[in-house]
Formats: sequence, C-alpha cells, structure tokens
Amino acid sequence: MKRLLDTASSSARIAPAALVLLALGFSVAQVARTCANKTPGKRATIDFLWPTFTPQKVRYGEYLAKRYMELHPDVSVNLILTPDPGRKLQVMIAGRTTPDVAWCGVGWEQFSDALMPLDDFIARDPEIRPQDFQPRLWQAMQWQGAVRALPSSGQTAVMFYNKDLFDNAGLPYPTKDWTWDDMERMAQALTRDFDGDGIIDQYGLQLGNVYLVPFLLYGGQIADPEWKEARIDTPINRAVLEHYQSLMYGAHPVMPTPGASAELGMLPMFEAGRVAIHAASSYAIETFRNVQFDWDIVEFPAFVFEGQSYRATGFWQEEFGILWDTDVPGDAWNFIAFCAGEEMVRWAALNGHMVPGRNDIAHSDAYLHSGKRPANMAAFISSQDFAVPVYPHPWYRRIGLDITNVEQQFSIGSEGKRLTAAEATKGMQQALQKVLDEYHAEL
Repeated sequence: MKRLLDTASSSARIAPAALVLLALGFSVAQVARTCANKTPGKRATIDFLWPTFTPQKVRYGEYLAKRYMELHPDVSVNLILTPDPGRKLQVMIAGRTTPDVAWCGVGWEQFSDALMPLDDFIARDPEIRPQDFQPRLWQAMQWQGAVRALPSSGQTAVMFYNKDLFDNAGLPYPTKDWTWDDMERMAQALTRDFDGDGIIDQYGLQLGNVYLVPFLLYGGQIADPEWKEARIDTPINRAVLEHYQSLMYGAHPVMPTPGASAELGMLPMFEAGRVAIHAASSYAIETFRNVQFDWDIVEFPAFVFEGQSYRATGFWQEEFGILWDTDVPGDAWNFIAFCAGEEMVRWAALNGHMVPGRNDIAHSDAYLHSGKRPANMAAFISSQDFAVPVYPHPWYRRIGLDITNVEQQFSIGSEGKRLTAAEATKGMQQALQKVLDEYHAEL
C-alpha cells in the first residue's frame, strides 16, 4: 500500500505528507464504512465507484447497478458517483475508505498495488475467457504478471465526417486507405469563408478533440517496453507534428486554433456543420445522432513518410477492478464479471456508450449493422489493429501533465511564439525521460 501511495502522490503531484493527513482524517470513516457495508435485508453490499463524465455515462452506471440488483435481489450495489474517478480513488485509498469495485480507465496502472489479482477468479469462471476479448485489450489488463482488471471496452479515435458537406463540395468520402495528403486536400476544399471577411466560417478539419497524444504514436509507443527510455523525439513524430501545426497556422489554415475551439466548442462546431471532419471516439455518438445532417466515420489516415506508410490511433480502455481490502471478494468478482460480460457489454455497445471489447459483440451483426449512425461502425473495431495504448504507466497522470505543458507551447505558444515540431518533440522527450528516471529511482 505504501508503494501505491507513493505512486499516486507522484502521479498527481500531491505531497506525501498530505496523503498522511488524508489517511488520518479518514481513519474513522473506514470503521464506519466497514460497519455500514450492509444494506438492511440484503446479504451483501458492493460499493461501486463510477464516473460522471457525461449524462450518458451516468445512465450507463445507473443501469449496471439497477440490472445487477434485479438479477441478484439479495445484493445491494451502492453507486459512488464522481467527476474524477482517478482522484477520488486516490483520496479513498489514502483514507482507507476504498470501494469494493472501481471503474478504471487510462492510467489504471497507478492503482495496480491496490487492485486484487484476478487470475484465480478467471481460472474458476467459465464465463470469462481471455480469448473472448480483443487481444490488445486483454494484454493491457496485465501488470507485473497478473491480470488486475476485467476489460469492457477498447476505445479508439476515428474521424467523423459530415457527408452533406462532402456532397455539397462534390468530394468523394474518405475511405479506409486514405492518407494524410488526402485528408489535407479534402480539408482545403471544405474550408470556406462564405462572406469574404477573412474569417473562416467552415473548417475542413478538427483534430483537437483527441488531444495531441494519438499523433505521437505513428512511430509506436512513446517509450520502450520497459518504460525506461523515452521515444518521442523521432523523425516520424517530428514530421507528423509539422503537418499538424501547419493545419492551424500554415498559409491556408484548415483547422481552428485551440483558442477558437475553446470559444466555439469542439463538439458544437461539428454539430452546427462548421467542421467537416472531426476526430473523436465513440463517446460522441449519442450526441451526434441528434444532428439533422448525415454523417459517418472512417479510420485515421495513414501517414506516408520517406516512402513508408504508418498507421496509428489512440487506444483508451475501460475496465473494472476489485480493491484489495474488499470484504466481499466473491460478490465483487461476480459483479465485475457481469459488467464485462456479454449482456452488459452488448447493451452498452448498442446504446452507443462504448466500443465493445468482447469479440462476440464487436463482430456481431447487431453492433455492426444496427441501422443507426454511424453506418461504418466497423471502423472502431478495425482501428484496434493499429491502436496504441495511451500512457500505460503507473505515473500516467504525471506523464500527461508534463507532456501537455510542452504541447501547449507547441499548439498555443506564448507572446506570439510557438515551439517548432523539432523543439516540441525534444521538449516532450526530455520531460518524459525525467519522469521515467524518477520513477525507476524509487523502485
């Protein structure tokens, strides 16, 4: 547990002394939780930590709890809602008031010391088989030789595009084999200043909704497999970032700057028809299904560099873990097996809450051809073949913060000056290497 607290404090830049105070402050609350972890008339109560990122995310969590209790009337699921599940779990661990089960996402490795290994449960449960899950997703659930969580979803970033705007411009739709050159040509044709006042009214492209991370992955993961050596400052990454920056600040910009995106809103710009091609993940589906124009999705384009074609996109997994100090381990396992099981993954996928991590759902006709937009739902699945996990490291939060500090100087800058692509990759390389060196020094 001490190792976990040290890791959590480093990843979130919280002083160890503050964590000690939190632990002291919550020690009494832990007694109350242990005593209160029973609902009258119920055999067991499962405290379940769940995020409130969006209204649809809340509905998803509420349905998980409600449906499980319908099937298991002797068990109560106590839903603990929070806008920041990582920070909330960190505080609960420090105060020893941990839930029994926690929803996790990118960066779950920071809690690996607090999560119960699941290998024995998996070996005894015929309903949970590794081969039922997308291979890259199942591999991402392992840390230090043990499976630490059960996956439900492997989110990939794709390109949403406004078919009506393409039709109006007389352009063919993007296809699976398109390239960055194709994307830039389309974006140029789709960028319009309708009234001639020098202000762009319709942008051809918007990549900012997936941040800069996926565009650092065309050459592979940002560190070596042991996460000892940073691998950001590479020729392919410099080339990708040069193109990325020119989309906003080149002679003929086709993408809004971060300032314009923040002012107008990234999703609202696409919903209003002011952006033709928009990078996002499946979280945008429910919102975009309400728009009046026709749209679809396609995989990220290939980037051709020095005669070689590179493919990449970000990979964000969702999973469920059991905390070490749960007093209902058997019930907690049954619950997470239900959350990652066929019924719930199917329900969530068909309702647009996630990209299913289970092969039986991902390749089913019901998911791929539901009759709802997007028609090309398969793009989410095929993108997993070249997707790269985002910051799979216990100090992922620290890594994200330090890299973002450099990235902002690249995409926004200060006092009218921005970092070049070469300066940005060098700065991010140094920032990541510093984090990795500090992490291994504490082992």
